[in-house]
Amino acid sequence: MSFSFFTQTRHLLLPAALAVALAAPLPDFGTAPAHAAQATDSQAAQPVSSDEDEAVLKRVQQALDVQDYRTAVDLLTPLANRKNAEAAYVLGRLVQTGQGIRKSRTRAAQYFKIAAQQGDARGQNAYGEALATGEGVRRNFLEASRWFTRAAEQGLATAQFNLAYLYAQGRGVKRSEAKAIDWYTRAANQGMAEAQYSLGWIYMNSKGEFQDDTKAVHWLEKAAEQDYVKAQNNLAFMYTQGRGYARDYGKALMWYQKAADQGYGPAQYNMGFCYEQGLGVTQDYARAVEWYRKAAENNDAAAQYSLGLMYEQGTGVPLNMTEAQRWYTLAADNGDLEAKKALRDLKRNKNRK
Repeated sequence: MSFSFFTQTRHLLLPAALAVALAAPLPDFGTAPAHAAQATDSQAAQPVSSDEDEAVLKRVQQALDVQDYRTAVDLLTPLANRKNAEAAYVLGRLVQTGQGIRKSRTRAAQYFKIAAQQGDARGQNAYGEALATGEGVRRNFLEASRWFTRAAEQGLATAQFNLAYLYAQGRGVKRSEAKAIDWYTRAANQGMAEAQYSLGWIYMNSKGEFQDDTKAVHWLEKAAEQDYVKAQNNLAFMYTQGRGYARDYGKALMWYQKAADQGYGPAQYNMGFCYEQGLGVTQDYARAVEWYRKAAENNDAAAQYSLGLMYEQGTGVPLNMTEAQRWYTLAADNGDLEAKKALRDLKRNKNRK
C-alpha cells in the first residue's frame, strides 16, 4: 500500500508518495475452487517549533515544491540534528528514497526515531514501519506495535491501519479480531480505502462472531467506490453469491469490469468466467478467451489454466494442443492443481498414440 504524505497547516508537504506501508495486501477472496468465479493520513498535533525553525521549514517547502531535494536536505539536516520533529521526519523520508542525499535505510530509521521520540505521529508510524519490516533496524514487531499505538492514538490513519494489521495477524501482539476491527474502523472512517477493504474482508471471512455479510459489503463498497480493485473484485463476488445483497450478476459484472479495466488479473479472469458461463451477459466464448488471455498475461494461474482448456477443447479459439500445453505449463508452474492434472493427461494421451 502506498500513500501520499499530506499535512495540515504548517506541516511540510512532500511532493510524491515516498513510502510503502507495512501491511501486505490481505488475501483476495476472489479465487474460488474448481475455477468458479473468483471472488489519508490525518495529522495529529505536532511539537511547536521556534519562529526561526518555522522560517527554515518554509524554505524547505519551497525547495520541495520545485523538487530541489539537495537544498531541502541541506536545510533540514541541522534542524533534524537539533531534534526538530518535523525536520527529522521529512529528512528521514528523503534519505529513505535517496532524494537529494545518498539512500540509506539505516539513517532513515534513525531520523524517524528522532521524530518519534519528539511525539511526531508520522515519525512514530514511520519508525514502527521500519521496526516491523526490518528496514534499517532489527525487526521487532512488539516494539513496532508500541510506536504504532502512540501514533494511532493521535489519530493517524496509516498507524491505525498498521496497528490493526498486527492485531489481525498476531504479530507483536496477541491476535485479536476485535481489536483489528476497532483500529481498521477508525482508519476506515477517515476514508482510507485500504482500511475499508481490510475491514470488509474480515467481516466477509471471519469464522467467528464477527462474520457479517451486511457489514462486509458496506465497507467493500466504500473502498470500491474509491477504485480499490481488490474491493471491487470482492464486492462483485458477493453479488454473484447473493451475500449481503440479493444475487445480481449484472452488478457483479459492473464491478468486475471496473477492476478488470484497471488491469487487475483476478477480475479479468472473472470477466472471462462470466462470458464463458453467460452470467450477466450473453454467453460468448470469444470474449471469454479475450479476458482469460488478459488475466493469463497478468500471471493469473486460474486464467492460464482456463485458457489452456479453451485451446484444448477448441472453444472460442481454434483447437491447438501446443498452446494448450503452454498455458497449462504456466498455470502448473504457478501451483494450479487442475493444470498439473491436465498436463499429466496430455502426456498420457500422447504416449498412447
